[in-house]
Amino acid sequence: MMNGSHDVEKPVDKVLSKEVDSTLAHATVSMEAARPPPSVAEDDMDPSLPPPVPLRPITTTHSTRSQRAAAHTIDNFEMAPENPRNWSKQKKWRLTLVIAITAFVTTSASSMVVPGIDDAMKEYGESNHKVGVLISTTFVLGMGAGPFLFAPISELYGRQVAYHTSQACYVPLSIGAALAPNMATLLVLRFLCGICGSVGTTLGIATVADVFSPAERGLPVSTYTLGPMLSPVIATMVGYWVLYGGWRWLLWTPVILAAFNWFLLLIATEETYAPIIIKRLQYEVTHPQEEPPGWRDKLSPRRLIHNLAWMSAMVSRDQARQTFGRAFSRPPRLLFTNPVCALFALYYGYLYACIYIFLVTIPLLYTHQTQYPNLFSYEWPQYTAGLAYVGLGIGYLIASVTGSTQQDKIYRRLSARNKDNGQPEYRLLLTQVGVIILPIGCFVFGWTAHFQAHWIAPQVGECLVAWGLMVAFNSLQTFLIDAFYPYSAAATAAAIGLRSAMACVLPVFTPEMFGRLGWGWGGTVLAFVALSALPAPLIVGLCQFANVLISQMFKYGRRLRERFQFEG
Repeated sequence: MMNGSHDVEKPVDKVLSKEVDSTLAHATVSMEAARPPPSVAEDDMDPSLPPPVPLRPITTTHSTRSQRAAAHTIDNFEMAPENPRNWSKQKKWRLTLVIAITAFVTTSASSMVVPGIDDAMKEYGESNHKVGVLISTTFVLGMGAGPFLFAPISELYGRQVAYHTSQACYVPLSIGAALAPNMATLLVLRFLCGICGSVGTTLGIATVADVFSPAERGLPVSTYTLGPMLSPVIATMVGYWVLYGGWRWLLWTPVILAAFNWFLLLIATEETYAPIIIKRLQYEVTHPQEEPPGWRDKLSPRRLIHNLAWMSAMVSRDQARQTFGRAFSRPPRLLFTNPVCALFALYYGYLYACIYIFLVTIPLLYTHQTQYPNLFSYEWPQYTAGLAYVGLGIGYLIASVTGSTQQDKIYRRLSARNKDNGQPEYRLLLTQVGVIILPIGCFVFGWTAHFQAHWIAPQVGECLVAWGLMVAFNSLQTFLIDAFYPYSAAATAAAIGLRSAMACVLPVFTPEMFGRLGWGWGGTVLAFVALSALPAPLIVGLCQFANVLISQMFKYGRRLRERFQFEG
């Protein structure tokens, strides 16, 4: 790693060291307590006592070896290979890709059902189209509630426990949704599926932050984000072709994908949260066990119980209620008491809601619809309707390349210019560019459709919307990681909770808005809402003409963040 990158890492590691140092201190005390007492000379032994039982040499040898290895790793964790920051690039990227697939699979389940909403309404005898839209949006609402459960679980017991617990619940609930006999059952199960399927979007960014330093996160964050951002588009496109097999196959397909994804999580990922790794090593020091000679012994009940026993030692019984209460309250406390998190989460939520707004709006423009007869439509048939989302997909891909190539470069350049170790605010320059492009795309989409231009014209608007949306979205996510680490999972959970609530509510009323206002003024409303964040980029644009002013902007941004610094 280059020296500049190493220097940038220090502020984040300083914050993380608070929790790691307390874990290390507790581990040292436990290791001292675990040391055996001095041996007693044979002359001092009471002859009336029975002779001591001899220890098994193999067990003692293996136990001592594992104890020494664990103790050495705890003492040198910063440089130890067990530290996720010290993993090989291949291992880091393998983990990143699997987590991106996890987010892709679960998020795709929210939108794949969109093409089959009308068929589901007919089968269940439902005539209110708003209720039909809830088939998709209740899943999104569940994804907003899930982080408040899985984020604290991951911080208490580790990322792996959260990932596998969620998948163990998600797969059977998805099967139940595919077999739902009525609309009410379907909506309830879709909400529960959203809760359990939220782990990919909740912990994905935090997992990336566990293994990559701040100066390295631009490319992996952009790669990861492409999964949950692109999946609604791809899933909806594929959904129009899957629909030929019946609308319930739109629910069975995510079940198959989720089962395959769970298998990937089992074989290709491991724990990444440093405090949890240290606590596991501490448990190995105080509770040594023989190294199992084969895979059968590794799967034996005794070995599994030993591997899971460390979880009971994570939180002491006396402080369990306080610890759980504090951990589970972190996301809402961040959202409702920290202005920095709340403001960024609000715009973050609108950006995410725009994805689902366009997912439910594009079919009105390109396919045959009868709900709003006065609304212009290109009347595409079902087998080409999925291609209406190509503009969004192209915009997301270009934005991913932009973020992956420019975000880290901008971060390092601003760090060098301001001669500091890097600030989270340096991530926001791309956000400000995206905030300008997004409303332009909304104007183009709305007014080209209003004047019934060639179908490619609204596609250009879609592409601009997707590019501006994702560029801003990526940099906002990275800012939340850097600003609130090691509580990035809680900060992400707070933002996801708000964004999912907005993504659940706004798309329900968007079709009616376009039906009443028309394409032109409906797109204008979306653009004006996006323009609410424009003052920030205008100020930054002026600051670009004077390095002194831009330095002051970052200075006061840092002061505001430090004033409302979150202590956990």
